[in-house]
Amino acid sequence: MAHLVLKEIEQENFSVDNLIENLSYKATDGRVSQTDFDPLILENIFRKTIDDLKIINDKTKQNIQVLEIECQKEKDICKDKILMLENSYKDSYDYLSVLDKRISNVSTTMSDMGSQLENLNRPRLNLFESHKTAKYFDKFMDGIDNSGVFADDSKLEQAAEVIYKLYILSNDLNDEKFLKANELVLKKYSEIEIKLFQKFHDAFYKNDRKEMKKYLNILSNFKNYQECVNEFIKNLQMAIKNSDDLYSEIIPLCAKTNEIINEVFLNNERIMEQFVKDLFLDRVQSYVTTNLEKYRETDLEKYLDTLYLFYNKTKRISKELSELMKISSESTFFNKLLNEVFQVHLKDYVNLEKTNLQNKFRAHLDRFYEKIGHTKKTQSGFVSNLLSKQTSEIIDDRFLSHDVTTLCIDDAKKSINRSLLLCDANIQPKAIDDMYEIVCQNLCRDHLYYSLDLHINALSSVDFRQEINLHIFPFIKQMNDLMYLFEQFTNVSVIPPVMNSPYYQKIMNKLNQICTDLEIRIDNSLEKAFTVICNHIRHVLQSEQKKTDFKSDNDEIFNQSTIACSKAIKVVENQVRKISNCLDGKNVNNALRELGIKFHRCIYDHLLKFEYNEQGAMAVIRDINEYRMCAKNFNCSVVDKLFTILYSLTNLLVVKPENLQEICSGDNLVNNLFVLDFY
Repeated sequence: MAHLVLKEIEQENFSVDNLIENLSYKATDGRVSQTDFDPLILENIFRKTIDDLKIINDKTKQNIQVLEIECQKEKDICKDKILMLENSYKDSYDYLSVLDKRISNVSTTMSDMGSQLENLNRPRLNLFESHKTAKYFDKFMDGIDNSGVFADDSKLEQAAEVIYKLYILSNDLNDEKFLKANELVLKKYSEIEIKLFQKFHDAFYKNDRKEMKKYLNILSNFKNYQECVNEFIKNLQMAIKNSDDLYSEIIPLCAKTNEIINEVFLNNERIMEQFVKDLFLDRVQSYVTTNLEKYRETDLEKYLDTLYLFYNKTKRISKELSELMKISSESTFFNKLLNEVFQVHLKDYVNLEKTNLQNKFRAHLDRFYEKIGHTKKTQSGFVSNLLSKQTSEIIDDRFLSHDVTTLCIDDAKKSINRSLLLCDANIQPKAIDDMYEIVCQNLCRDHLYYSLDLHINALSSVDFRQEINLHIFPFIKQMNDLMYLFEQFTNVSVIPPVMNSPYYQKIMNKLNQICTDLEIRIDNSLEKAFTVICNHIRHVLQSEQKKTDFKSDNDEIFNQSTIACSKAIKVVENQVRKISNCLDGKNVNNALRELGIKFHRCIYDHLLKFEYNEQGAMAVIRDINEYRMCAKNFNCSVVDKLFTILYSLTNLLVVKPENLQEICSGDNLVNNLFVLDFY
């Protein structure tokens, strides 16, 4: 049984419950549920199994102790080995340090010995070279200039070295007896220099950079070396084609040139800067000037757009080239080049920009007024004597254009954006202020003010005796929309660039003045419009209201308002609807309040002109009630109260005489009369 228990325990998915069930089943042969089941058998099996488990436990503990002892022994052995390795490493490191010092000492000694040997050998070499040079010069003294290395074209490098020394020597020998020899040296010097140039050019066209570098190093000692560099740069620039888009070729050419220069020249940074400078001041400047001048006199807008485009492209290419050439961000190399390329065109840029903006605004306005068939008559930018000569012209919302405003603002944005790139930082705020003044003058004063003044003057000539059709309310709605565009343009495009300059407050003052002037004009136009409406209402009441309406001899009672009342209400409702649709926010509330009060005054003054009998009193009460219902359209508590008071007063017309004194002496009536008198 013990081996079965041990096998069960060693399984990975061992379970105590399964062990107990297996023992129970095997001990009873599966007869646990039968009546003849003997529990003592099961007890004996469990006791025997417990004893076996104790034995297994003891053996396991013994094995664990043996393993722990062996592990400790292995640990001690490893520890001793590690200590031995650490000591060995320390000894090796100390030995390496000593060896390094010895190597350093030997190296220093060898270096000193080399210097001493070089110092000893240099005079000998110099003497040898001097002797060699003197021999060649002696031959030149004899008129022989093609001996030795000069007679063999394959020894051009050695000949270049010798002639360079002879050239230096000849410069120090000024005596007349050396004159002929010096002339021969100079002649041979020029011949060899030309041959070196030719060798370099051959290597250049073959793209043999190794040969190019070799001959450039030799030529660097000759006096016309810079001419060779200039010719090299010129030949590289010839790779640019006379295409319509020069800028697309610059970066690839410079990348290729930078690679060649880095491989061929020792002073590669200076040569690359010279190449870029020549490229900008020759090809780029010529390209810019040629393409700009053809627009300057014929199309100023195209000229400015092209200038902005070229400047922006040149600036972008300068940034890419500075990264390619690894020039410090603090360097002013490309800034100077940029200014030199565009200085002629930027000199009078601001004046041209302002002139162009002024011309564009005038063109937009002229086309607009020509389109609507209007001849603009102004005096110092403001409307003057307009109606005296234009009485037949209908003044409506045609005189204000959303398209013109949008075009003007877009043109102003383009001008400001160009100035942000092309203007010097010192004059940028003033330039923006000048352009903003052009916008204020042409868009606001010459268009918005002018259109509003036209409407204001037109209101003075409206015939209130005819049916009125006022265009001022849709016009004001359109005016508010355009002013919103103007304020957005000011806040987004104009204010940020001048935020930290003295011109910020100046521009804000202009904006506030424009808004204030327009508010005054709009208030004036609304006041005149309300006057026209009230005059028309008075005319309707006077022409339609009959005295018999309120003093009728007919005993018949009508349950409807008078004709005059219906027509007046219709007029009011039409105008209130227009105002509500065209104005918004506090403006519509204030306008309706003002018109409501004036409407009440019209009705009040109208009713004071009549006498009333009992039947007429009922008629006027019906009319006032209709007026009171109409007053709800004004959505104003003051107007509602005025018509409520008026309705209360008209009710006095039906009060019996004996009760009139009592009602008239009441506080409520006195307060109502005070309110009525106030408005």
